[in-house]
Amino acid sequence: MIDRYSYPDTIKFRKDFSYDKVVPTFVSNTQGGCDEIARWVLDLNDTLYKDEPHAPHIYKKIVDKLTADKNNSGSPVLIKTDGLIYTTNSVLQYFEQHTVPAKKLLPDDPAKRKEVLELYNLFTNEFQDNVNKYVFSQLLAHPAIARRLFTKGVPITEKLNYSINFSSISEALSKELHLEESKPGDSPAFIRKVFEQVNDLLADGRKYLAGPALSMADIAFASVAAPLILPEEFGGVVAKIQQLPDEYRNFVIELRKTQAGQFVLDLYQEDRPQKRSQFDIPKDPNILGLIAEKLKLSLGTRKSNLFYFLQKRYPVLKLGPLKLMTVNKNDLIVELLNRDMDFTVEEINSKKMADQKGAFFLGWDRNNPQFDRERNFVRSATKKDDLELIRSFVRTAADEIIANIQDYGKVDVADTLSYPVLVRLLDFYFGVPSPSEDKMKRWCRALFYDLFLNFTNNKEKHQKAVDASLERKEWILEIIEDNKQALKDGKTLKDNLLNRMILLQQQPGNEWVDDDVLQRNIGGLLTGILETTNKSIVLVLDELLNRPEVLKGAVEVAHDRDMKKNVWLRSEALRFNPAQPGVIRYCETKQVLKGKGDKSYTIPAKTKVFALTAPAMFDPEAFPDPKKFNPEREAVYMNYGYGLHECYGKYINAVTISEIVAAVLRLKNVRREPGRAGAGTGLKQGPFPTNFVVAFDHDDYE
Repeated sequence: MIDRYSYPDTIKFRKDFSYDKVVPTFVSNTQGGCDEIARWVLDLNDTLYKDEPHAPHIYKKIVDKLTADKNNSGSPVLIKTDGLIYTTNSVLQYFEQHTVPAKKLLPDDPAKRKEVLELYNLFTNEFQDNVNKYVFSQLLAHPAIARRLFTKGVPITEKLNYSINFSSISEALSKELHLEESKPGDSPAFIRKVFEQVNDLLADGRKYLAGPALSMADIAFASVAAPLILPEEFGGVVAKIQQLPDEYRNFVIELRKTQAGQFVLDLYQEDRPQKRSQFDIPKDPNILGLIAEKLKLSLGTRKSNLFYFLQKRYPVLKLGPLKLMTVNKNDLIVELLNRDMDFTVEEINSKKMADQKGAFFLGWDRNNPQFDRERNFVRSATKKDDLELIRSFVRTAADEIIANIQDYGKVDVADTLSYPVLVRLLDFYFGVPSPSEDKMKRWCRALFYDLFLNFTNNKEKHQKAVDASLERKEWILEIIEDNKQALKDGKTLKDNLLNRMILLQQQPGNEWVDDDVLQRNIGGLLTGILETTNKSIVLVLDELLNRPEVLKGAVEVAHDRDMKKNVWLRSEALRFNPAQPGVIRYCETKQVLKGKGDKSYTIPAKTKVFALTAPAMFDPEAFPDPKKFNPEREAVYMNYGYGLHECYGKYINAVTISEIVAAVLRLKNVRREPGRAGAGTGLKQGPFPTNFVVAFDHDDYE
């Protein structure tokens, strides 16, 4: 039995804990119906988690120790970098607060919500109690079956414990479930009564119990009833029907024949998502990896010295064996990037974009007529007040999340704040709702890495990006088709970038714009938004937290909501802690760079040129007194490149980064969380910060 769920429900959590793993851990009972509800919600949200199943009775002791709460009734536990959350209700409420709209399980309509909650509370309390009493009384009477079933998939120590101490464990389970107080026929009678109630609901042909969409009520009934129906897709452990004692087996056969029983089987087959593979979980660093992390942290604070040294001593550096040259001085980079017909991008990005079925104008040069045509088409879909619209949305979304986590005393800036806000923005402004937050992150990460960071042309990484691009393409084309059909039906489309492009597509002169043009260009914009913005947010906060005096002023600016000064702070922080060191160009024929000086530098034909914008921003001719942190300096920053192919989302990034950073800085006494998740830029998967935790004092958030 779990507590009755009300809306909004109180989330139960533990504050005094530390966790520094990239993916959360889910601690559960292999047999529990309510554990299965929480597990289902995790899988519904495409969450990658370490599954830690335990055997009945032993599981309760483990959970009591984790939660330091002996009154939690042996509920499941979800452990994240910024929250140790326990009870099924708490996991549900947490995801209701953080998930994308399509994954919410409570209807907005108050009457429907009341109906869903009444059913949910019935299924997770009296019904769950009676299912447990029946199932455990049947299985404990057959020790060999119980031992085999209860210890499947659990740690070896628990298997041994069951082998040696089954008699005492059986007695403890009987006591926990009050089996001796139950009359033999009471539980089957109550179970039949609930099944009849569900039969009545389904009699009108509805697909779900309380409306047109999957809800908490459906998941609760199917999960709790699973040990009586034995669906193959159950996320914990259920027996095979042939393994059961006769009475239990006959009861399963009886219930399976009912409409409610078929409903459970159908729901598991059609709506129960698969758990993501445990092989996808990144390995924890070994001792050498931890030492390397410490070394990187130490060297990371000295980047500015390296940048200054490079631009001063090596304005141009030739790396012969790699057929690569780096250009490091500001005036030379300005010249190089302005000469976009001599130093081109198509040889760098175009082939990969084409392989990803996402050819995009930022991968073309101006000698390609598609460049101007498609860039101008996308530009025509934007409006003058878009940035203020984005600012308002991001500020509201960030403040809402911050308000929800005030009691926790810590927040994972990347996982809990940045990614959720940005994924919502992809829906609100760009017009592309996510199938799930985690899936959109995986798509964008794979595509971004292959385009901009796959310097060795790793085939596996490239194929991963191609697969992601095809999935995303199909998803976006479905959205386009649905929106165009809505338009034909006389409906008014939401005002977002994709819908504006759909409307422009139908204007005279735009006959060349097919749906592939729409999906390629909107997809290209999405690829650059998510990872670039999240990484920049983490880097800005890391830099500010390393500078106590600067941090103090930044906090004041955040409270004043002075976004102009906030943008200045962001730009200067990224100068010292850049999201990328530079951009790559290609020269087909021999070129000469001179810049503002007297010396000339020859770039051989067929050479890749790495324009290192990070050292260029430490050139004293362009950034006087470059080693001083000065957010009020007047200079042309290159944090997003420079020239024709400067990041198209530069202005959107300026707004989103500044607003999310400001939301964090408004937390009372914000500081780093001790441990790996709060050190440097936190935990990473490859070059991407995935978890960055800050601590704070509880306060009434502004």
